[in-house]
Amino acid sequence: MFEKRSMQQEFLDSPDCDPELAAESYRFMEKVNRFFGGAGNVRRFIEKEAADCKSSSPLRILDIGSGSCDIPVAISRWARGRGIPVKFTCLEIFDSAVKIARAKIAESGETSVELIQEDVFTHFPEHPYDYAVASMCFHHFEDEKILELMGRLRTFVKRGVLINDLHRSPLTWLGAVPLTVFSHEGVKHDSRLSIRRGFKIRELRKLLMRLDDVAVSVKPAWLFRVSATVRFGKG
Repeated sequence: MFEKRSMQQEFLDSPDCDPELAAESYRFMEKVNRFFGGAGNVRRFIEKEAADCKSSSPLRILDIGSGSCDIPVAISRWARGRGIPVKFTCLEIFDSAVKIARAKIAESGETSVELIQEDVFTHFPEHPYDYAVASMCFHHFEDEKILELMGRLRTFVKRGVLINDLHRSPLTWLGAVPLTVFSHEGVKHDSRLSIRRGFKIRELRKLLMRLDDVAVSVKPAWLFRVSATVRFGKG
């Protein structure tokens, strides 16, 4: 069950996903990101990169598959409170997520978060980004699509990519069970399938090392997560 990545489609991956299920799914992911490491992993990454950066200009960050934009909004608020200038450009393709995200951004008042409804495989910005971040997004792609995406990203991302995703293991799967006891049946289905589509540490490292001229770090992260950084031009 956990030896190989599942490529079964999640309900949320469907363009005609039931709006009620979509809303429940994003609420669930917001809770997981807030309390179980998703936002914290991105915050630590941004904090370290900002400390190492000598420029006074805002860090330009591409957030891929942003969902409800809960992580960019939370990190933007945190960064502003610490005097760290950031500018998030969020990419999301599905109508249901875009509607929720636009409302969340407007409610937050965070002007440093911009949302674009566009596929990352066709996105090409006018100006390059410093970093790209993908939270619980890469597990939606097959291995070869991940390599294709990384090849595209390095054409307009200057420094590197953070992959903040799920660790595929029986322990992670068991951990998801109590979190979804009272959830929509579709949320239960997708949350457990997401884990089966997630990554083992060694497997993700081996995949990313197929890229040329990069420095790769893959390690476990709290809680039931995998944190991978790919730095360009460092190989």
